[in-house]
Amino acid sequence: MNDVQNTTRFLIQQPLSFLTRPLARGLPILARPGKPSVNLEKLNQILEGTAQLEDLIAIQNPEHWENLILNVEDSIDALFPLSNPAYPTEIWNSHPYPLVKRGLPVVFWSLIEHDEPDFWRFAARDMLNTLGADVHIVRNNREGLVLMKAFAMKRFLKQSKIVVFGEQNFPWNASAAGFKVTETLGLQISIRPIQNFRDRYDKFTNTEVEAVIKKRLGKRYLLQGVQNTDLQQAIRTYLAIREILIEERAIGFGVNCFGDLIIQGGRDVPCLAQLLLREEGFIAACDGDFIAMTSMVLSTYFLEKPCMTSNLYPVSYIGALTDHFGDPLSPSEDYSTDRWKNIARMAHCGFVGVVSPEMTPNGQVSLRDWGGTYEIHRDGRGCGIDGDLAANQEITVFSLNFGVKKLMVSPGKILETTRHTNMPHCESSLLLELNDLHGFFEEVSRDHVIVIYGDHQRDLEILANVLGLEFQTY
Repeated sequence: MNDVQNTTRFLIQQPLSFLTRPLARGLPILARPGKPSVNLEKLNQILEGTAQLEDLIAIQNPEHWENLILNVEDSIDALFPLSNPAYPTEIWNSHPYPLVKRGLPVVFWSLIEHDEPDFWRFAARDMLNTLGADVHIVRNNREGLVLMKAFAMKRFLKQSKIVVFGEQNFPWNASAAGFKVTETLGLQISIRPIQNFRDRYDKFTNTEVEAVIKKRLGKRYLLQGVQNTDLQQAIRTYLAIREILIEERAIGFGVNCFGDLIIQGGRDVPCLAQLLLREEGFIAACDGDFIAMTSMVLSTYFLEKPCMTSNLYPVSYIGALTDHFGDPLSPSEDYSTDRWKNIARMAHCGFVGVVSPEMTPNGQVSLRDWGGTYEIHRDGRGCGIDGDLAANQEITVFSLNFGVKKLMVSPGKILETTRHTNMPHCESSLLLELNDLHGFFEEVSRDHVIVIYGDHQRDLEILANVLGLEFQTY
């Protein structure tokens, strides 16, 4: 049994440099010459691998303070004001406006030996925040590390790009609304036609394709129903998209399958490409949904956890589900109807979704033919992904909103992965229960949401605060 709660992203190799969250950079500043009240050697040990601190600078006088703060280089993510023992008055209290004017985040670290906040810092935080400074009090060392990761994510987003392939005809229209992501987070979105990767298929020889199959499709992937020609095509799709991502230095992709590729008769679906590229450090989501892709960027590079995305269907929507699936997909008698208001299904193109093997109970997924939909029948072509999620597991479900102003998070639980008989267009679906499904679903206003094992509400709240997003739990 795979320990899904503690699993990390499976990486086949060291990711390329642009796929790695950088170290955060902090500048420690001592209120006056003397000994700092925080042990910098211990603090550097705590931050190792997450952030690096510059050399300590002791403030000589108010003029030195103002000149230093206003001229801190842009590569610094946060200022670390440090006190001298037994001195309650500090330069940032008597001369706060350089901090306000410069606008860099200010971090008051916790008492390292006690792993708790220094209560003297709360009044300083409130005063500085009132004036317009961005001040963070670290509750404990663990949350301090999360905070530094969040600062690094803010910088990472501003230097990153995702690629969306296909016509923009879904509500998640990157041509019309993608600028909201760039406007708020700095993440760039490149929009390309599907033909861009199709034009590259012929350059990859059968020998190259077979080499990928031999090297990458080991025990994590079971060949169960996919035709060999479709498997080879799936590898060519992977190689072509990979080449474009590297050329663009993009961290991930999405293809508008159901709104473009599939409805035009194509079966060169990128399901396997998603998984193989995730193993190299990229992110990938279905249907070119740039909001889901951006949300996946947060979970992948900030939380460093595997995640998946799929369509969310409240089981109380009996009529709509019947119209869409030919069956309401109602829960079994094991789940009383009074619970249905908070129970939902998740499914996508015949199966649960494009689930990475490390998220499954046995660490494996099956390569099948593409699963189809109720409207577009399964035809035995293509390469789809069939993978379960583990039952009775705590999860966090989340998404950004369309305006990229709010991060919406719901704790929940996976109840089961259900296998449906006589439904080739929906062989399997996930059954999950959220705290307030109705509230979450109304706010999300979209199909694709992100699922991660474990409770990550507090970490996502810290990230939202750093990114300037409203944080909402349900």
